Amino acid sequence: MLNEQIRDRIFNITGQVGIFYKDLNSGFSCFEGNADVFTAAGISKLFLLMEVLRQIDDGKFSKDDVYILKNEDKVPSLGALASLHEGIELTIEDLYRLMITVGDNTAFNILAALAGIENINQTLSHLGYLHSRVNRFLFDQEGIAKGIENYCSVQELGDMFERMQSGQLISSRVSRELIELLKQQQRNYIIPYHFSDLIGIAHQVGEDEGVRHDAGIVFSKYPFILCMSANQVEVRKVESAMRDIAMLCLKYSIQIN
Repeated sequence: MLNEQIRDRIFNITGQVGIFYKDLNSGFSCFEGNADVFTAAGISKLFLLMEVLRQIDDGKFSKDDVYILKNEDKVPSLGALASLHEGIELTIEDLYRLMITVGDNTAFNILAALAGIENINQTLSHLGYLHSRVNRFLFDQEGIAKGIENYCSVQELGDMFERMQSGQLISSRVSRELIELLKQQQRNYIIPYHFSDLIGIAHQVGEDEGVRHDAGIVFSKYPFILCMSANQVEVRKVESAMRDIAMLCLKYSIQIN
């Protein structure tokens, strides 16, 4: 029944849409939509966060290591760092918390340079993910002109969150910290939109022109994973559909449990 309800809700959306759901008690899962792989926008911040925490876990650097902000680091749009003065001291933890909680793009580029884009992709490959990739920095105009993009797979995101919830993504410590950080996400206009503040949600969002993503774990009484992506869409229309789908999934998890 859930499959049909999701299908009905996205039927009139023009563009690419993919929806993955999994109930964590029963194990029931479903996928609906016309695509699985999408340009990633802010979802790439999740892949980078995972790699940064992996390298901290391996002792390659510490979350307390200090980075000095430079004017040339700054890129536009989301976040706070582009508005701060050159020379401010930031820890690695400051950077990744800003990157996730407020979607700071400057923090992403700094951390991607420190961690290494090739290392992000090696880790994704090691975990068995074939389609999710970080191929360029944000606002890399030369890369954009060449058609180089970052990508995510809705179903691979679902697997990431399932491993995270079971403590098996990189390590139990990394999995716990990922969930703790993603619960602090401040851009809550899709999955959490209709939900009570008492329901914890560990999720990552992504947005760009014609692009919307929201993917994570809803820690309701009957927890579930929900990963939703859309490219080349009318964003207001798809945001409304995604909010409705989140509620449908919450009601379905209650029903089947």
